[in-house]
Amino acid sequence: MISKLRTVFFSIIFIFFYYLIFNTGAIKYLALGSDIIFVDYKDIIKALNCLNLNYESYSDAFEGPEALGCRGFSYGPIILYSIPFKNSLFYFYENILPILFIILFTLAIVILIDPKTKLGFALCLLSLFNPATLLMIERMNIDIFFILILIFISYNKIYFLNWGLVVYSFLSKFYPFIFGMIIFLENKLRKKIQLIFLFLLLSFSSIAYIFFYFDEYKYIMDSGWAMGLHYIFSLKTLPKVFTEIFELHYGFLLLIFYLFFIFILIKFIKKYKAKVKLIDFSFHEKLFIISGNIILFCFAVFSNAYYREVFLILTIPYLSRYINDKWFKFILNILIIKFCFNFIYIFFLNFETFYYVENLRVYTSSFLFISFIKGILDLYLVLLISTIVMAKNVFLINHYFKLNILQKY
Repeated sequence: MISKLRTVFFSIIFIFFYYLIFNTGAIKYLALGSDIIFVDYKDIIKALNCLNLNYESYSDAFEGPEALGCRGFSYGPIILYSIPFKNSLFYFYENILPILFIILFTLAIVILIDPKTKLGFALCLLSLFNPATLLMIERMNIDIFFILILIFISYNKIYFLNWGLVVYSFLSKFYPFIFGMIIFLENKLRKKIQLIFLFLLLSFSSIAYIFFYFDEYKYIMDSGWAMGLHYIFSLKTLPKVFTEIFELHYGFLLLIFYLFFIFILIKFIKKYKAKVKLIDFSFHEKLFIISGNIILFCFAVFSNAYYREVFLILTIPYLSRYINDKWFKFILNILIIKFCFNFIYIFFLNFETFYYVENLRVYTSSFLFISFIKGILDLYLVLLISTIVMAKNVFLINHYFKLNILQKY
């Protein structure tokens, strides 16, 4: 009872502070997002309105009146065709639903971290109020929806709902295909033939939908963009910084850093694999494995906007289970340092970060230095989390396929 009251109390406090920073305009300096609140979410509302008026949003040219903004939609069409949108519901979608998402997200994070100690409270506070999280909320980016889905499928025991949400998430934004790992985690007694059947079922149903809306998905793929040095969370950060400072070939630097990342990750796995416990298929472990794989995949493959760092929050409950182990406590401390550093990073983003010389963009030395430090912190933290994640992945393979991959080490 006391634990539930504490959760409700902390949640109300956090939601109240969200209200204050939005209402006072402080969010502009803490997140440095768009001039339009919930801009990513409003793109969805705009596209729904365009669909309702029979205008196409998967185009670089405006469809219909320019004021409607019917163009450049970057999410899967399953979002548009699955939401019951009528003019009578417009106020609810535009004004109430995003608030509900913020409340659900806040409650979920407080419940997951369950702050009882100074460290727990610090982790909860920094998880909800670090600039990366605030940017996601300020933009109402679709990642907040994916985080809630991931929490749900990690806890839910009605399996066919999990499978449907996996397909829905993947068809909305491609990287949540990693949610499909839930078929390996939701039932430890599942047989190999069942896993193969589920994999084929989810894969073919997704492919069939993409084929049916091929033009829309092709437009999304063709219109993809990459982050520069602003708001970035990626393995590509340091190569970008070194390219700017030393004018070295970016592709060559990228290759070097990928090889370095793989080399260090293998070293870490060999060194720390004894500390990684066997799979126990608990809720917190499911959450850790899937969110950790998302972090690893997105960090290594994409130039992400740094609100994708929010998936780091979902690793905290599992890491906190082993707080008495110095290595796990060290990882949590690095996570705290990383969240705190985001305030320094956003402080520099509030000021001039680049200027032009003969029509060429030149980053300031101070911003390059701050981006370098952020790149180092991101790299080190992701390596530590990926060490556990990859060991867990191997344990999963061993559990189902009996390959005993790590035994030879």
